[in-house]
Amino acid sequence: MGDAMRLSGGQLVVEMLKSYGVRHVFGVPGDTGLALYDALDKAQAQGEICHVLARDERSAAYMADVYARVSFRPAVCEGPSGAGATYLASGLAEAHASSIPVIALTSDTPLSLEDRNVLTALDQPALFKPITKWAALVKDAGRVPDVLRQAFRVATSGRPGAVQVSLPMDVLSMEASPASLHAEVACRSYPAYPTRPDPAAVEVAADLLVQARRPVIVAGGGAVTAGAWGELTALAEALGSPVGTSICGKGAIAEDHALSIGVVGSNGRRPYANALLAQADLILYVGCKTDSVTTVGWTLPAPDTGQTILHLDVDPVEIGRNYRTAAGLVGDARLGLADLLAAVRARGSAPRPDPLAPVAGEIEAFWQEFEAKAEAASVPIKPQRVIRALSRLLPAGSIVVADAGTPTPFTAAYLRSAAGRHVIIPRGYGGLGYAIPGVVGAKLARPEATVVGLTGDGSFGMSAGELETVARLGLPVTIVQFNNACFGWIKISQQLLYEGRSFGVDFSAGTDHAAIARGFGLRGVRVEAASEVEPALQEALASGRPTFIDVVSACETEELPPVEKFQQ
Repeated sequence: MGDAMRLSGGQLVVEMLKSYGVRHVFGVPGDTGLALYDALDKAQAQGEICHVLARDERSAAYMADVYARVSFRPAVCEGPSGAGATYLASGLAEAHASSIPVIALTSDTPLSLEDRNVLTALDQPALFKPITKWAALVKDAGRVPDVLRQAFRVATSGRPGAVQVSLPMDVLSMEASPASLHAEVACRSYPAYPTRPDPAAVEVAADLLVQARRPVIVAGGGAVTAGAWGELTALAEALGSPVGTSICGKGAIAEDHALSIGVVGSNGRRPYANALLAQADLILYVGCKTDSVTTVGWTLPAPDTGQTILHLDVDPVEIGRNYRTAAGLVGDARLGLADLLAAVRARGSAPRPDPLAPVAGEIEAFWQEFEAKAEAASVPIKPQRVIRALSRLLPAGSIVVADAGTPTPFTAAYLRSAAGRHVIIPRGYGGLGYAIPGVVGAKLARPEATVVGLTGDGSFGMSAGELETVARLGLPVTIVQFNNACFGWIKISQQLLYEGRSFGVDFSAGTDHAAIARGFGLRGVRVEAASEVEPALQEALASGRPTFIDVVSACETEELPPVEKFQQ
């Protein structure tokens, strides 16, 4: 490549993003990133990459997180030095803890002024190291292609995760003649370079599965990331095994399937699902971390359980972390399940009686209770009313992004997901303020889908600025707010533990959230009667306009969510 082809560091970054098929970059500008923005401006003018201006760096990371979940492609966010990098860290941590490939580009102060107390100077690699798979500092523009290839490879292979690349402003302005601007094709999507588990381990696991009398499968987010719902469903049918999921595992099997028992564990659980898990003689975990929520603080099952534990996971660190494992299968969930299915079918197995028959009465009672609460005309409105309306109105292929707090347990327990990633809930760190920016990422990743965000008024206070982003982009999404004028989850936890007292959790009940949404340019609707919920949702979904529906909702102190216990 001759001198005529020399490019600035910022141009090299953009050329590499183009080579990986990146169509959207989510971010916030800063003076250290001017050279990068100049290159992005030219790319956007040519229709190659669209820069999505967020109103907060954390929101930019959340947008990229959801974009990556929905598109099954690595997503890119960016931010400036100093406070911009620290704001980005919170959202990036969520993506990494949830095993989502997000690549964060952070511009930085000049290398030439290192250690001179330059404004916004920060040791970025040290900041991001604990919350990413890999963090790098680029010291020469000519190294940009190599570093970005490694960033995409690390983010998308093995257990996917977040990576961060620091780009000093003098490196972004520096010109270089790179050896190659090529992309690693396998890393344009994820999971990249999937591997199969050891065939010997598959044989051991298949023997145990066929011999089990009451097997139960628990699928986590790794099963969805691998696109393993077809193989998981086929294995469950071959074994006659119920399938429960973690919250992030929703969609690992269609939740209207006869063998689906929904979310297990503490948050968003169905009691009959936990009962089946407790009665199982064998549990197969697939792409699941066996974390505190899914296992109810490691009591379901207990660490000294007599139940046989099998574990299939792409990350060998997770196998045997919390339970003695009879067979550990290290590999991609889809490929591993396909191998298990072949091995089970080769052995043949006697038909098992209906595995859900022992809890048929509990299943019926669970859904009858849900219907009764959803039908109630009580004021404030029960969250079940909103979930039932969504279940009735959402077309096939819809995406629901739910915040932590009130939306999580009600969505997890009651909103049945189709197979695939259709329900997205942040469970890496469970930070508030995820859904409003999240719907931006979801809609841009899958424009043809109906997209709904479920938030709370606590989350609203943390991400309301992104309503302007939604309106500016003209995204026809619907955002539903559960408005209970408090941090309800914390309030009920305090009252249960401290003789009915609560402190530091209440907001002003007089805030007109719908008017605020209208001020940003959305349709804003306030709903105070249960009978108004479904018509308001129906009108919003049919309007083709960004709409915010503020639902005056019952607090957790009045309507206990479907949660096993509040301490985790």
